[in-house]
Amino acid sequence: MILRCLVLILVLIAAIVNAEPAIAVGLLHRDSSASGQTVNPAAGTGPQETVKQFYGWYLQRLNKEDYDPLKNRATALKYLTPAFLRRIPRLEKQMEADVIVCSQEVNPAWEKNFIAELASIRGARATVLLALEGNVADTIKQKVTLERTRAGWRIAGVDCGQ
Repeated sequence: MILRCLVLILVLIAAIVNAEPAIAVGLLHRDSSASGQTVNPAAGTGPQETVKQFYGWYLQRLNKEDYDPLKNRATALKYLTPAFLRRIPRLEKQMEADVIVCSQEVNPAWEKNFIAELASIRGARATVLLALEGNVADTIKQKVTLERTRAGWRIAGVDCGQ
């Protein structure tokens, strides 16, 4: 009888331990945009949704002729790592372009026509493939790298070579 109880307890513990990763993966892939709710990036949003929210905000600001949206550091840090935010001025000087959209000019259509697809999550790093879609000649594809921080997923870099 004692042996059966011990085996039952071990099976229960194994089931609980194995259930936790499945729950975590489900949370990482939830898409809150379908519910119509506005989600604060710091509240556990996944990497794909963080990219969608950031680019939605950033492109909207550019279309309102705010050509330096990142000067709003409080909002920028909801989406970007502090290290990436500090590197952006140097990267833009080297690139002679906006490092966020990988272009010297902005297509107003991008605000409503961009696609963010989750490519991979490996531990505390994720990659999202982003396409800013305009006409065929004006579509920009890039790879956005994110890091999981205590505050949630934050953009750590943009690879314009995608």
